[in-house]
Amino acid sequence: MSPSARFPMPFATVLALVAVSGSTAAGQLPAEVDESAIQPVTFLKAPEFDEPYPATTAGDDNFVYRLINRLIPEGDRGRPPPCDISDPGPDTANYPNSPLTLPKGRSYIETVPGTYSLAGADGTPATWSWPFMMRTGLTDTCEFRIISQGPTVVDATATSPQQDGFAPLVFDLKVHLWGDKDQLYVPIVGVETFILTGIASKPFQVGTESGVVLLVDHKLPGDWVIEWNAGLYGLGGDGIPDVLSLPDLRVRWAIQKQLTETIAVFYQGFYNGAGIPYFPSDLVSGLGVQWNLGQRLAVYTSYNWSLDGIGSPSGGYSGFAYAY
Repeated sequence: MSPSARFPMPFATVLALVAVSGSTAAGQLPAEVDESAIQPVTFLKAPEFDEPYPATTAGDDNFVYRLINRLIPEGDRGRPPPCDISDPGPDTANYPNSPLTLPKGRSYIETVPGTYSLAGADGTPATWSWPFMMRTGLTDTCEFRIISQGPTVVDATATSPQQDGFAPLVFDLKVHLWGDKDQLYVPIVGVETFILTGIASKPFQVGTESGVVLLVDHKLPGDWVIEWNAGLYGLGGDGIPDVLSLPDLRVRWAIQKQLTETIAVFYQGFYNGAGIPYFPSDLVSGLGVQWNLGQRLAVYTSYNWSLDGIGSPSGGYSGFAYAY
């Protein structure tokens, strides 16, 4: 019986393909096979996070940028903006948070190592802390933030010993809803939601707590900006919070004037809670300045005082922010 009679035609075709593969492996391609059309199996490999992202701006590529753009892919976004500490600017320079968000994949680290408040006549202890915020744009209108008051020392009082440790971590999401920073009078609006966790040293553990904040900016002629936040937070006791209670309305504000392209001054305040940086008082105002030292680095400082005599009478902070 002939081979073609013993095996059906499809099987004979398979044998022919195997023969072609064998000749290819031996470096003998049939004349009709285009060698340039053959792809190696490595094209199936997933992209590595340490490989340059195709749409990066020269000098601004980093691991976080590559990670975000690979985990949250989009269509052709065009050339991404470079790192810029002035766009949208640090949130820890003054008390209110801006409704503007970082571009996708861009990041800031903000830290305030010099945060101090004096002891109050009502028994409020003096405090020192080192707050920080790490923030990254998940999209052009949404950013993820990790926030903490950081290492904290609360002085002893007549009724309590000194407490020290690490303040709770907060996981935070900020969304820019509408508005453009270059458009006069039209409010820029955003919203911020957060979860305060129990990840903290024992003296400062307060359980899990959530909150939501409305963020608004008003750009005025003459390089003036009015910024305010209003939201629901949990209340704590004296000093660093140690008791949970029902949500409470808190308001923060700032009036800022851009003196030069790199220097701005502001008058700020809050009612019922400073946020980050922390200040143990109920009604506070203060003066501050922010100086952008370059495209990536900004420094800022402020001095603040109580308006109602409750809590700490005064205190200040100094910090910096770095864009990457």
